[in-house]
Amino acid sequence: MQANDTVQAPEPAGNRLYETLRQKAQADLEAEAHAVPKSHPIEALVVGGLATLALVMCSYNVIVRWVASSLTLDFVEEVQVYMVIWAVFLSLGTLTLLDRHVKSDFFINMFPPNLKKSVELLADVLGLFFCVFALYYGGVVAHQAWEFGDVSTTALRIPLWIYFAALPGGAVVMGIAYLIRLYRKWCKREQQHA
Repeated sequence: MQANDTVQAPEPAGNRLYETLRQKAQADLEAEAHAVPKSHPIEALVVGGLATLALVMCSYNVIVRWVASSLTLDFVEEVQVYMVIWAVFLSLGTLTLLDRHVKSDFFINMFPPNLKKSVELLADVLGLFFCVFALYYGGVVAHQAWEFGDVSTTALRIPLWIYFAALPGGAVVMGIAYLIRLYRKWCKREQQHA
């Protein structure tokens, strides 16, 4: 045996598992690294406008507290929450359509390709059912708040149905996105069989 030859100890099983998982995660990231289509301009304007307005209002109150605290607006926190909630729920459609929503893709990617497609289809169908559920029950809550005349406790006395209506509103846009996803998968399946 020469001086340059060294005997390597066997690699621990934990390191092999770590390396396998790292390679799998890297492959998943590379598979996802494609051009992301833009959201619809109206949605971008509404969601971006709501988020920007909330940020401007919050910034105003923070700056005014330093300069002249008597000029702070007491309703900003409430209106800001409403704007952010609506912005989040209205963005659910694009997140779903672009497949950027929270999901367990690491788990799904471990399935064989045929089973993976079936699980993804099942997930979209379940997502659509969830949207119908959220639309119905969110609508019931918003309607009850409207019917009872519930208002906020601040000086603005904003009707609470506006706040509660964000859930059925988000369910509608997310449900439309799931319908589009299912339609695209159906068309892709038909093209493969043709």
